[in-house]
Amino acid sequence: MEGSGTPHAAGDRARGDSAVTDANKRANVASELGRADESMRAARVLVDAALLHDAESRLYYAIYHAAVALLLTEGLEPRSHAGTASMLGLHFVESGRRDPQDARLFARIQKYRLEADYGRDFVLTEAALREDLDACQGFLDRARRTIAGFLG
Repeated sequence: MEGSGTPHAAGDRARGDSAVTDANKRANVASELGRADESMRAARVLVDAALLHDAESRLYYAIYHAAVALLLTEGLEPRSHAGTASMLGLHFVESGRRDPQDARLFARIQKYRLEADYGRDFVLTEAALREDLDACQGFLDRARRTIAGFLG
């Protein structure tokens, strides 16, 4: 029923209910890491194919999914890309558990993704993109080390 606060369909959640529970938190974290790995592999293939704008977009999604996995370990479920960036800074960088360079990298790659997808004059070089690949792989590796204890 509209406005009753009850879910509309089996997969819907009532407002305020979190999809992150003790029962599925590990599975959600593992799923996000899998998506991060898949996006990183896609970025490498796209760079090798000289599809640089698409590669930059995939790089963003690699670190986005890694950031979401980190947040899920704390029971935090971001609802937007901006929220992911904000929560990463607040809960991991400001607490000293992640280096501020990770938040800066996330913000830079997020900006580049938008430019790569929508900017008419955004110029990418293969050399710069390969540097971004290395930096994003480092982000993903650091996220995995942070999450390793959580996944057991």
